[in-house]
Amino acid sequence: METRKEQERKFHDELRDEAYGQRWSPELDESVRDEALWSNMKYYAIERKSRNAVLDWFVDNCKGKTVLDYCCGNGDDSLMMARSGAEKTFGIDISEVSIKNCETLALKSGLQDKTSFRVMDAEALDFEGETFDVVSEYGALHHLNLGKAFGEIARVLRPGGKCICTEALGHNPAIHLYRKKTPHLRTGWEVEHILRKKDIMAAHEFFGRVDFLGFYHLATLAAVPLRGTALFKPLLGALEALDDLLLRLPVLKWQAWQVVFVLSEPRRPAL
Repeated sequence: METRKEQERKFHDELRDEAYGQRWSPELDESVRDEALWSNMKYYAIERKSRNAVLDWFVDNCKGKTVLDYCCGNGDDSLMMARSGAEKTFGIDISEVSIKNCETLALKSGLQDKTSFRVMDAEALDFEGETFDVVSEYGALHHLNLGKAFGEIARVLRPGGKCICTEALGHNPAIHLYRKKTPHLRTGWEVEHILRKKDIMAAHEFFGRVDFLGFYHLATLAAVPLRGTALFKPLLGALEALDDLLLRLPVLKWQAWQVVFVLSEPRRPAL
């Protein structure tokens, strides 16, 4: 395994502390949410708008389909797609621990018959071409060789298939400075490969269309310090409305924390 991929696998697999057990278990996610070491977890409290957009897209696009959760982590989106009516949901991840967590959550949710999880290299998928109607990825592309990732996603999508992507953006200097100041929270590759506009538009080599579902979370970042208080939800709602205005502006939208985009019309690689 390439050194880069081995580092990614170990980062997600290794024990954090004997008292806690595996790093990325769902139970550990919850128990360390407010610890200083994992301080970035607090930012995910403001994701409501982007997550709802993705969940609505799942409802509109997954029913009766064969779907892939690409770099599935603990499988949250896999289960969401299964609940949205997908006929069969597959999840792949380089982390064996993550795949075990997926299987445990699927069993607890009664979705084990509608889901299948496998340890796999996302840059060399062990699936035949044109296997899936829908692919979903969340925060995975900046961990990967982008050309290989786009190529593999295009290869396994059926004609008419779509891939929805949720990614952090690398344009905002304040957000990117935070990433560089917190090296213990991410691998070195991740820090240097957060997506920018040119990286997303490079998908045109593999897809006929790149459509932006939305840009999310700029003003809403100001609500983070009030999470867990009675003021959080009303403030978040007000700041979401402000973001709706700000992130329509071309000069500001690329300063957002996250973007959701959809890749379609996959191009077949030349033989």
